[in-house]
Amino acid sequence: MPTLRYVGEIQTARQRMKDLVLALGNAKLQEEAENYLHFTFKTRLGGFIDDVEFEFAEREKVIHFRSASRVGYSDMGANKRRMRKISRLWSTIGR
Repeated sequence: MPTLRYVGEIQTARQRMKDLVLALGNAKLQEEAENYLHFTFKTRLGGFIDDVEFEFAEREKVIHFRSASRVGYSDMGANKRRMRKISRLWSTIGR
């Protein structure tokens, strides 16, 4: 998936992303830094933990991200669906 773009200040973009992800309902913020956010999601089925990370590249005004399961070989597409949803939502509020 392509990186996400933002305009304006990194602090504003980070706060918007934080608000967006927390509004999804099953995310917990684990770590926050000037250019980084780390969330965990607990899956409804099985209670597995997924890690979702965002790194804000201020010079390029892009957000790199990854979403991965901690255990297992297949998440049946859950992480990709989650990141597609976040990308769609970001395209409406992130700029």
